[in-house]
Amino acid sequence: MSKNITITLTDAEYETALVSASDLGLDLAQYVKRYPIGEDEFNIRYGFLITQAKSQPIGIPFTVMSLFPDWHEIPRGVRLSLGRCFYHLIKRDTAELHHIKDAGKNSSNIQLYVREEK
Repeated sequence: MSKNITITLTDAEYETALVSASDLGLDLAQYVKRYPIGEDEFNIRYGFLITQAKSQPIGIPFTVMSLFPDWHEIPRGVRLSLGRCFYHLIKRDTAELHHIKDAGKNSSNIQLYVREEK
């Protein structure tokens, strides 16, 4: 049985992957399965997100977006991945972030989180 996975790439990442796949004689799906795409922007930003979330004031709701001073400069695919991965990390209640909880959504339907006492 096969499974489908959907990923979001920036326009630049997509074009680079197409060229690289063509150079290797692979279709895009085969290339994506074998080689990393893009820069380490997600990893760098995700590390920053975790650090910022841990330092939020106790009891004050926050959004992933509010933790980045340059949120609108981050590529859309990276923003979506940051929000999705952080949400699932909080839902799994990992030891690293067990004191950060889901606080529902605001009136704009944006996910809120709150840091609680340890």
